[in-house]
Amino acid sequence: MSNNISEVVKLKRRLYIELLKLVKAGNLTSEISSLSERMITKDTPRYRCCEFKERAIFDERIKAVLGFNIAENKDRGLEELAASFPRQQKISSVVEVIDMACDSCPIDKYIVTDACRNCVAHKCVNACPVNAIVIIQNKAYIDQEKCVECGKCARACSYNAILENQRPCSRACELDAISSDSNRQAKIDRDKCVSCGSCIAACPFGAITAVSDLIEVAVNLFAEESKLAVMLAPSFLGQFGHQQSAAKVKYALKKIGFELVREVAAGAEITAAAEAEELTEKIEANETLFSSCCPAFKSMVENEFEELSALISSTDSPMAVTAAEIKSKNPRFKTVFVGPCTAKKAEALKDKNVDYVLTFAELLALFTASNINLAQITEEEKFEDAGQLGRQFAYAGGLQKSLQEMVAADFDSKQVDGLGKLKKELHLIKADKHNYNFLEGMACTGGCVGGPFSMINQNLAKKLVKEFAKVD
Repeated sequence: MSNNISEVVKLKRRLYIELLKLVKAGNLTSEISSLSERMITKDTPRYRCCEFKERAIFDERIKAVLGFNIAENKDRGLEELAASFPRQQKISSVVEVIDMACDSCPIDKYIVTDACRNCVAHKCVNACPVNAIVIIQNKAYIDQEKCVECGKCARACSYNAILENQRPCSRACELDAISSDSNRQAKIDRDKCVSCGSCIAACPFGAITAVSDLIEVAVNLFAEESKLAVMLAPSFLGQFGHQQSAAKVKYALKKIGFELVREVAAGAEITAAAEAEELTEKIEANETLFSSCCPAFKSMVENEFEELSALISSTDSPMAVTAAEIKSKNPRFKTVFVGPCTAKKAEALKDKNVDYVLTFAELLALFTASNINLAQITEEEKFEDAGQLGRQFAYAGGLQKSLQEMVAADFDSKQVDGLGKLKKELHLIKADKHNYNFLEGMACTGGCVGGPFSMINQNLAKKLVKEFAKVD
């Protein structure tokens, strides 16, 4: 496990476990209203003015963990929401801002440093379109009441004396999907957001969160009434302790009540085969194909480069393929994808075969609430779903390598990870300044092993995946 666990993450994990205990005991509806009061007392560490504000924020966070959009359920109490399982209301968005938790970061975007020389040219003053820069005591000064944060002064300064300072959430978002409203609170542009989860990981106040399926999965699991099939992302190796084998994890999942355990790597092999066929056709036509596995990359293309969206592979993602295969054999199964990805939650909203999506941390909480310690398990159940071609999808370049092994024709390909880099690459493709037939695009740096909810170092995760996949 990672030793660098923030207080925000610890708080979330404690909340998961406490809620799961209530579900397991059958007391969710009766005790949920008092949960924040029990968990946040006068003696617990506080990060806001008083325990009452901490509890109010905690209650909002509980709504998201219960699986409800916070903004749309402001007037509904926790007891009412807890009593409404199974949820009838479909969520409208995956990533949400907890308004009262947002620090309204009092950050002036542009500031003048001591490097200012009060030069004769005064390029910054002349560049400002709203006359927000004045010279006071031989130094430039920005009137923040007038400043429109256009950045022209910073670009004009010969000494680089004007620096840009960004909020953590907006700095983490490479698609400029987060801005601040008139009260300086974080605001998400839904037309740009691809639910990548970068802002969630970046916010030091935990003010941005993802709507969870955890409690509904637990209601099904602990009731022992529903047939649940769990689908593990190829990056699951080592996420629950790098010494815990894949076979142990599979046994533990069966022990807590999942009737079927499948590797999504099996679906990845089907995806790779289908994309290989598509790519062969593109090579013959001297055209380009984009990978379809990463939902955040796919959404970015559709949102900002609509004219290139036809280049996206028509093949379903490994998660969707695996879920469809499970449902085709037994429609009674409810499918639960587990991975490090927030964007998969958004993808599942559009896929009839994927019922729920959990993060690795949420699954770990299920183990804890079920009194299962993987380190103490001696029994194992071997995975035999997939091989190297599907398992190597977990890291950047894995799909590219699989296609190189499967496509007979000669072709050029490129792998790009990180939304910022991908955006630049798409502009080059739009301008017809590329010379390859296949682009593997992954939103997270390093691929899925570098996902926002991966619980171990991505280099270690990649090493473990390679060992499991038997990749040289």
